[in-house]
Amino acid sequence: MRSRFGRYLLLLVLPSGLLCLAFLFSVYHEEQDRVREHVAAAEQLRLAAGARGLAIEVGAAVADVRLMATLPSLAAALEDPAPAAKAALAADLVALSGARGVYDQLRWIDESGREQVRVDLVGGKPSVIPDDRLQDKSQRYFFIGAMALPAEAVYVSPLDLNIENDIVETPYKPMLRVAMRVWDSEGRGRGIVVGNYFGRHLLDGFAALTGGGDRPTGVSLLDADGYWLLAPDPADEWGRVSARGERFATRHAAAWARIAAGGSGQFEDAGGLWSFTTVAPLAGRVAAAGLGQGPVWRAVSHVPRATLAEAAYRSLAGWALITGLFMAALFAGSWLLAHAQRRRDAMAENLRSLNRKLEEKVRLRTQELHQQAIRDGLTGLFNRRYLDETLPREVHRALREHAQLAVVMIDLDHFKRFNDEWGHEAGDAVLLGVAELLVDGLRASDIACRYGGEELLVVMPGADAGEAVARMNAILVAGRHLSLRARGLQLPPVTFSAGVAVLPGHGTDAETLVHAADHAMYLAKEGGRDQVVLAGPPDSVQ
Repeated sequence: MRSRFGRYLLLLVLPSGLLCLAFLFSVYHEEQDRVREHVAAAEQLRLAAGARGLAIEVGAAVADVRLMATLPSLAAALEDPAPAAKAALAADLVALSGARGVYDQLRWIDESGREQVRVDLVGGKPSVIPDDRLQDKSQRYFFIGAMALPAEAVYVSPLDLNIENDIVETPYKPMLRVAMRVWDSEGRGRGIVVGNYFGRHLLDGFAALTGGGDRPTGVSLLDADGYWLLAPDPADEWGRVSARGERFATRHAAAWARIAAGGSGQFEDAGGLWSFTTVAPLAGRVAAAGLGQGPVWRAVSHVPRATLAEAAYRSLAGWALITGLFMAALFAGSWLLAHAQRRRDAMAENLRSLNRKLEEKVRLRTQELHQQAIRDGLTGLFNRRYLDETLPREVHRALREHAQLAVVMIDLDHFKRFNDEWGHEAGDAVLLGVAELLVDGLRASDIACRYGGEELLVVMPGADAGEAVARMNAILVAGRHLSLRARGLQLPPVTFSAGVAVLPGHGTDAETLVHAADHAMYLAKEGGRDQVVLAGPPDSVQ
């Protein structure tokens, strides 16, 4: 009995045990490779999300500086920098600073390097700096760099620390400076406009997108010389100016040599898995066209080798249990192996699902940022900023192609009564109802914007006066039958007064067309409201 039992041990259990050990060894290495693949893919996705976020934020800052350069108040100040003109410019910069909330300073610096107008964000509120506190910035690198650029070019500085009166401000205030040259009507360079963008806002957004605070791996953002701008250990940051002088390029010299030589990629060394990508916010969009210069950063993640091994060892423990059960009973072991395979596939599917969710989150965030920049928050119509960019472009295109174009100014009748008698909830309901009427009643090519308060403006490319008046009358009729409620009460019918101006009969530029449509709208008000009026000859518009 004993010898037979021994033979069974030798013939069945021992070979099965050896096969199980070989299988366990193979599975361990396979799982180790699988863990590395998934970690590598996740790290690449994190860095890509962070890089896209940086590019979006810098792009928004560039757009704001371009907007500053086109302000009518700035144009007036460039012609005659009298106190009244500079006060008007300061008021516009206060509005921009308050609306965006991400600029430490907005400035016009003249061609000599002297600050002429400066608005600081102090305690969350914009503040105009008096003349006796304005400074000379002629020797600052960002002024010299921006002044060397051609017209329409944009300068984006390195991300560094703010300096006031030649001293680094403490506590540290990271700053990104975006600047553009400005010119008067005679083509003379009159200095630059510059926005000091809060670098901490940029860095916090990057950290949120890369998930550095919730992951076992650390993500770093480095400047072109390998200094930390953002580090897993905050004490390592800003080594260029700190007493410690910490530098990624020195601490990880071999890794930095490979990172600095390539645009993006991954490699593994004795320290673990390195993933990196180059972030050049202006590359391919402005710099490639010769219209600016900007910083180059590198986003780097590091997964220590111990972390990779730990993940593999966790999988190995489960397989060791399966192997023991297989040794105890061959048929039970077969079932456990199939069950473990299903678990492994489920883990892989979970990781793929997480990757897809992260990609969707980045895509939705990108869309949300874009919509916030061009849409009115209440009505969903385009906002004034989008109108100011789009209407001149549509006018130029219509003139170039000898095409029709109509501009309609709309003002809701008795809007104040809705707010006074039924509350602001009723006013909001009226605005939303009219906005929906416009979306339903206009053509797909038409552009409906909220101009301000209860005023709306519609741009109708390709429409002549007859078509514009007819379409607005149809919308006006629909508005009379609009059923709206607020606080459980039925609101009275909604009407509006509209003025129509067309190109080129009432003007050949955006400002003239808007003025003509606005004048016609007031004629509609004076004529009894609830009607659409076509603007008269240009001589009749005052």
